[in-house]
Amino acid sequence: MTTSETSARRRTGRPSAVRGAVGTVCALLALAATLAGCGSDSGDDAGAPAPAAPSRTAERSPASPTPTKASSSPSPSPTAVKPMKPSTPAELRACADGSCTVVVTKGTELPRAAGLGAGPFTVSAVAAGGVDLTSVDASGFTSNLLGQRPDQGGPSTVNELSIAVLAIAEDTAKLRLFPAEH
Repeated sequence: MTTSETSARRRTGRPSAVRGAVGTVCALLALAATLAGCGSDSGDDAGAPAPAAPSRTAERSPASPTPTKASSSPSPSPTAVKPMKPSTPAELRACADGSCTVVVTKGTELPRAAGLGAGPFTVSAVAAGGVDLTSVDASGFTSNLLGQRPDQGGPSTVNELSIAVLAIAEDTAKLRLFPAEH
């Protein structure tokens, strides 16, 4: 075989090798694209439509041989509960030491907890979306606690006073005031 024949063979042999490698790469890319569309949750798909929620069927799973029965009395949502009886002025005055549990409505005033450097507070709103509290101290500094809810992950703290919303029922809310933990 001459040098030119060998070069020609190499050239004819290379395209098929290149085509084979390109074909393999294309097949791998197609497989990766298919798998990426099947439940990948890498967070790189901003702007892509959210996947549809899987539907649940009434099939029994082997891990759960008996179906669970729905509760005969579902727990009411905070807005479905009847309003609570608001605290009396005497009960509200007890909050001056920074430790009390009271039921408030819009317009309720909580006294200053002087020992904890917080208050007085005025309840500016009570609704299903949360409780709003406003405080203006002697220097005129205003603190706003907006949208306070029982499920927010913990109490809010102003200086040394913590305020937790325990429940909201229509236009009433149960609050617990206590010294902040350090």
